Amino acid sequence: MYYISRKDKGAKLGTCAVTREETFFETNWHILPPSRTSISGGFRVTHGMVVAPQPEAAEAGALVLDGGGNAVDAAIAAALVQTVVDPLMCGIAGFGVMHVRLPDGSHTCIDFHGRAPLAATEDMWADKLVAETEDGFGFILENHVNDIGYGSITAPGSLLAFAEALAQFGTVKLEDLLDEPIRYADEGFLVRPHVAHYWNLTEPEGRVPHIQRLSRLPATAAIYLANGKPRVAGDVHRNADMAKTLGRIQADGVASFYHGDIADEIATDMGKHGAMLTKTDLTEYRTVTNEPLRGAYRGYEVVTNQLPGGGAMVLEMLSILEQFDVAGMGHNSADYLSLLAEVMKIATVDKDRFMGDPRFVDVPLTRLLSTEYANQCGQRIRSGKKVHVPRVNRIDSKDTT
Repeated sequence: MYYISRKDKGAKLGTCAVTREETFFETNWHILPPSRTSISGGFRVTHGMVVAPQPEAAEAGALVLDGGGNAVDAAIAAALVQTVVDPLMCGIAGFGVMHVRLPDGSHTCIDFHGRAPLAATEDMWADKLVAETEDGFGFILENHVNDIGYGSITAPGSLLAFAEALAQFGTVKLEDLLDEPIRYADEGFLVRPHVAHYWNLTEPEGRVPHIQRLSRLPATAAIYLANGKPRVAGDVHRNADMAKTLGRIQADGVASFYHGDIADEIATDMGKHGAMLTKTDLTEYRTVTNEPLRGAYRGYEVVTNQLPGGGAMVLEMLSILEQFDVAGMGHNSADYLSLLAEVMKIATVDKDRFMGDPRFVDVPLTRLLSTEYANQCGQRIRSGKKVHVPRVNRIDSKDTT
């Protein structure tokens, strides 16, 4: 999720990229032009800053700022490069939320969560439930049909959201920002330690091991594996197929991905492999623009995203924490960590029980975010009664959950 501020269209916000990576790679960074002074592994802040998980992405955003772009231009430039250099974490067919704060203090959220295909039904996998993942972030079904393969694919939102945000708040078109992503995909990029760790992660909380995500299809295995294994930190990775796809989007526009030739190719491939996703899912995908949720914490206004995003949980937890002298407990003290755990468990139980997409679920949001409810939760914590978070595990009967 982005939280970004913007000046008037065409305004130059300044030039700065903050990039951080393990010391092992300091000599291998793609350094920005010498007009930016390196300070302690970062770059001098003037009027703007770009922060991203990978330095290539942050640098792409900084180049846009240096060229006169605004914050939205830079954020999306960074995001597009990020889809190339960290493809298991994000992609042009991904999803998310963009939070934009304007100079007048107003806020806008663009919700582009993945949508279930139109062919999906509420009970289609009811008999396939095995367990919840170890971290509670999703469910394990037989053959991991919801986690990997053609049946697990949702309608993609990222590319459309990027284009719409640029049209509304930016100074350039998405096609203008694709040179750097195409270059990294075509010429290659350095595999950073975090990316290598993630690609080689074997048992992520009960979900499909990432090596299977990279190797299940011959096409992905050919792109991401070297001698049958994922690339390691320090390797250079190229993705010619991605470069070609991005080049087609640059030439034909974002519409080609949702309505044109690329959409046709996606739909044909989905149909050949029994996927629920069809071209109609692509052509009918829409982002949702809405006002964010607002709350308060110790005199500060907190502005965050609407459901089905996680903003409601954040506001609920802060409201409960405000009932306690958190600072007096000492950072990371036993009392502090115990309190934090109980607050997070309460919010997790409420999320599992009440929260969801408001188009389909009637969420009692006013009650969950009320001071009265926060007081009740605070009293429960003070009583010493521990919160139990129900989970479905492999020894539970599927018929009793």
